[in-house]
Amino acid sequence: MPIQGKGFFIFVLRACEGGNPVAIQLAAQAAGLSHVIVKIADGPNPFGVDPSGLDYTLPVVQTLHAAGITVWGWHSVYGDDPEGEAVAAIQRLQLLGLDGYVVNAGAEYEEPGKAQSGHQFMDTIRNALNIPIALNSYRFPNYHRKLPWAVFLEGCDYHMPQVYWEPIHNPGSQLRESKRQCDALPHAKPYLASGAAYGSPSGWMPSQADLVEFLGTAHDLGIQAVNFFSWDECRANLPLLWETVSGFTWPLAASKPPAVGQTEPEAIPQPPAVQAANAPAAPAPAQGNAPVLPDAFTAQFMAALNSRQPTRIAALYGTEAMRVRADQTIQGLPAIQMDYDAFFASLPIGATFNLVNVGIQGVVRYLTWEAGGMTGLTTLVVEGGKITLDYTLIA
Repeated sequence: MPIQGKGFFIFVLRACEGGNPVAIQLAAQAAGLSHVIVKIADGPNPFGVDPSGLDYTLPVVQTLHAAGITVWGWHSVYGDDPEGEAVAAIQRLQLLGLDGYVVNAGAEYEEPGKAQSGHQFMDTIRNALNIPIALNSYRFPNYHRKLPWAVFLEGCDYHMPQVYWEPIHNPGSQLRESKRQCDALPHAKPYLASGAAYGSPSGWMPSQADLVEFLGTAHDLGIQAVNFFSWDECRANLPLLWETVSGFTWPLAASKPPAVGQTEPEAIPQPPAVQAANAPAAPAPAQGNAPVLPDAFTAQFMAALNSRQPTRIAALYGTEAMRVRADQTIQGLPAIQMDYDAFFASLPIGATFNLVNVGIQGVVRYLTWEAGGMTGLTTLVVEGGKITLDYTLIA
């Protein structure tokens, strides 16, 4: 099902209204959202399923559908196991009954030889699915010529780039230039706009004026749908930005249909900051709130970090826990313990982990910490006293 209007990506579903399907539906309706894009898989692994096998994504999809809200699924792909990634996507899409599919391809697909993986993946997906498919990747293809754009776009119905204008504030210029470059690609497809609604470890975040400019520019360009990354951070930590999107009445004019090549001239922006297409920014602490004292589990987690003992920190994770970092996804206790072993070995001698801020929303904890000149943003989903999902971004 095609999408029109405004929507949001969801990364950590249980960080959105505590994962309550009805609460998510009501928040989406109150914000005037036409669509929601939920994460359904990471590489060959399903996403949105807890270690016991409970699929907590399905009731959310069903509730949103019952309210007339379109639901697509997004999937980070890496190209090392294209057949396994395709099978994971097909199974999740069919089980959830989703209306469309978003392929999130990034740095891994710029590696030599990955074009063939892209062909295999897209052929399998396209032959099995009868729903719209969109490519979600870098905003400026001219800076990422090694990514096999044509391979993906040939099998897609839409192009949905990540126009995250970090670290400056010129969303309109960047959106226009992104559309210009994307429309010039081989097999170019109708352009849908994805914007930034998150805060970065550097302290950058969009302003309310940024979001209004982005939405207004999308309308002026005749773009049929706009969405933002991400619900879980924006609504919990940047409520003014959520209110800005909610208050913007989508006025798409019928006289300006989306079409490849429709754009307006604008000065080319400065080269963008490095953008990891498979690693959207992790949730940041709430803005303007007094620091929250850590709960017992957070204190235990920080103490384990400062012990620098991989076995001690790994003991806080569930057996099938997933740890997501900017460059990779790690699953299972042995792999997580090895990852911490390497991480601790890379730290400067004497570096201490200091908790800067913590926010707690249901089973989700948002931590900001500093160690050895680094700043980290860690989102933990804690269920039954164990970490089931860890998303960590380090600057």
